[in-house]
Amino acid sequence: MSWFTVARTDPDTCALVDGPHSYTFGELRSIVGQICAGWDETGIARGETIAVVLRNRWELLAIELAALSTARYILPINHHLTVDEIAYILGDAEPALVVTSNEFLTGVDAAADIAGVSGATRVVTVDAGERAWTQTWTDRPDRDPADRRAGSLIFYSSGTTGRPKGIRRPLTGTTPEEESAKSRVAWSPMRLDRGPGVHVVIAPLYHAAPNGMVIGALARGVTVVIAPGQRFDAAQFLDFAGTVGMTESFLVPTMFSRLLNLPPEQRHRFDTSTVRRVIHAGAPCSIAVKQQMIDWWGSVLSEFYGSTECSVTTTTTSEEWLDAPGTVGRARPGYDIDICDDEGNPVPPGCEGLIRVAGSPEFDYIGDWAKTQQTRSNGKVVLGDIGRLDEHGRLFILDRRSDLILSGGVNIYPAEIELALQNHPEVQDVVVIGLPDHEWGQRVVALIQPADSADPGRLAQAVESYARDVLAGYKRPREYRITAAIPRMPTGKINRTQIREQMLNA
Repeated sequence: MSWFTVARTDPDTCALVDGPHSYTFGELRSIVGQICAGWDETGIARGETIAVVLRNRWELLAIELAALSTARYILPINHHLTVDEIAYILGDAEPALVVTSNEFLTGVDAAADIAGVSGATRVVTVDAGERAWTQTWTDRPDRDPADRRAGSLIFYSSGTTGRPKGIRRPLTGTTPEEESAKSRVAWSPMRLDRGPGVHVVIAPLYHAAPNGMVIGALARGVTVVIAPGQRFDAAQFLDFAGTVGMTESFLVPTMFSRLLNLPPEQRHRFDTSTVRRVIHAGAPCSIAVKQQMIDWWGSVLSEFYGSTECSVTTTTTSEEWLDAPGTVGRARPGYDIDICDDEGNPVPPGCEGLIRVAGSPEFDYIGDWAKTQQTRSNGKVVLGDIGRLDEHGRLFILDRRSDLILSGGVNIYPAEIELALQNHPEVQDVVVIGLPDHEWGQRVVALIQPADSADPGRLAQAVESYARDVLAGYKRPREYRITAAIPRMPTGKINRTQIREQMLNA
């Protein structure tokens, strides 16, 4: 089953809603076919890359489905990036076409000039105007592309430890339906049902996890509805989800926290009975926050651990998580996980070490074969995450190796401290980093965003007192700093390197 088979068997089912724009699966199939024909006739060959710099819009999904149907690559680029950052990606990926909107056109044009894109490479816009993308496909015949073959996605890492890396998989030569069948192996453990249903898109589609969830929803015959607004607003999201009858969505833990911070009467007005499944990933979720969401919405939360490189690696349902709070689950079918030390030797259950994954599809970092090879260990992939397995094969994530704080010769994991401090009722958000220390090498510093109910003047002292009961002495922050807001990406991730540099220069 794929979106294409749904379009053939149930063409009148609503596939995609974006504000005033609404398309059935049959209409979406026609648009995708015309886009593919336009690319063929304008010389964008199979195997080439189409880059998109867009907000969440229906056009992004139509372009993506066209690329995935015709052995082309689709590259979603974060529209929040600077001109120089976009230029780096364009120069590295060398797309044959760049699609953006009038909103971002000036910056994308400047980035294309810096990147030196030329020849067949050009920039078009989804909006009306001289460079409107519709000029290339709206007058093409309404027919399916010949020799449908699976394309693939390229995502660039967030670049928090240097230049972002382009993650690309080789084209398989299989049909899109065969590729869709492979992804169904991940749906089942997360209990994602076939349609009818309504998947609300609120997380950014330039990120791999929400993007994959949306494509999977269409493949299950679920209607995809794009939420309005440029940023996540908890109250607006609840109202919108209730209005459209949301049955499923992909959220990140910071969204859970903001939802839980709404007034009780506002939360209680939301009808949770329609919600069948909410997937979350992308950042650690504190035990207290997840427990509160389950208490509110019921056992509808499914979590996965993975990466752009390895895709969905482990899964856990609410029921499985309640049996082992804090776990991100067991390896999905076809995958195997072990924990190894720095020399690549497996360690026993309960011991911490580097997470090593077997079974994921092949990938490479564009233009960096040496970096690609560094991720391989005895036929498995090691990306730098630190964790442990329990005796039942359940994985617990401790932190990224690059985020590790070494203080007095002892390993300290910021994520563990953050999850503990987030449980304090007056803490809205927290980031823990290591700053240089003459005596200890590094000292643990917590940057705290107060909750609305908090007294910022006494919050540091209150959290310090709280930490004595929940953290071992060597893990407790030596310094607490209060800030109005902690910058996070829409994916929930933070740029620790940037925050560390700002704190050093403060």
